Amino acid sequence: MESEHPIRRGCFERISNETERLGRNAMGLAIATKSFECAIDGGLAHIVLNQPDRGNPIDGDFCREFSLCMAELSERDDVRSVLMSARGRLFSVGGDLTSLASRGVALPATIKSWTADLHTAIVRMVRMRAPVVAAVHGNVAGGSVSLMAAADLVVIGKSARISSAFAKIGFTPDSGSTTTVTRRIGPARARRFFLLAETMDADTALSAGLVDYVVDDDAVLPEAEKIARELASGPTEAYGGIKRLFLQTPNRSLESQLEDEAQTLAAISRTADAQEGVKAFKEKRKPKFAGK
Repeated sequence: MESEHPIRRGCFERISNETERLGRNAMGLAIATKSFECAIDGGLAHIVLNQPDRGNPIDGDFCREFSLCMAELSERDDVRSVLMSARGRLFSVGGDLTSLASRGVALPATIKSWTADLHTAIVRMVRMRAPVVAAVHGNVAGGSVSLMAAADLVVIGKSARISSAFAKIGFTPDSGSTTTVTRRIGPARARRFFLLAETMDADTALSAGLVDYVVDDDAVLPEAEKIARELASGPTEAYGGIKRLFLQTPNRSLESQLEDEAQTLAAISRTADAQEGVKAFKEKRKPKFAGK
């Protein structure tokens, strides 16, 4: 069994206790999840990858369960931010190569089946109104790099390593890698990362823009949870508008984007949170947002 630092283990135990209190499936999904746990508390949905003995791989079960998870979370009014973390020594090794290698001539069909679920999940995660924070410790590789990059904010430990493993085994990227990583570090740097199957340390990833914060290894989960809980108390509809505007920026003309900014702001100004924000400003107090 892999050992965990006491601080990270304490946070995980709290999440596990909350999951047990609410029932095996705290989200109320139609199935119980095996590859990760999720508990919702105070507007924060905390997803914990939970196959540490296997390196928290992306396999068929994970893809299917994560797709159901994102379908659920993206429609829940009580979810105002999402935190992703992992148990064990690694965040995730990426695709389950042992399982893929056993498929033989069925490998192409297996890939299409897995990615059908996984890609849908990532699209819904990126497009959901709630901001997503990733807490990354240890190593992250392959398709899990895209899962990390798809988060709105990434907190990573100083000793962590980020690896593009696809070309090393003769594969091309999946999991949205060519989009999520490119949006963060640009096409030229992303192309080099994948062609040369590079590994970035935490500081290099920060300089490139692939991650947002580098902290001591022991502080990864506490710092990420602090950010996620702050977002969970914020103006959720405005966050959703910000996410959507930035998602479409690379593909829009200046005129179209500016008009969409105006239309989005006008729509958001009608929300209860926007009205509360203006009222709080006039009254010189901190706003109390309700996510509406």
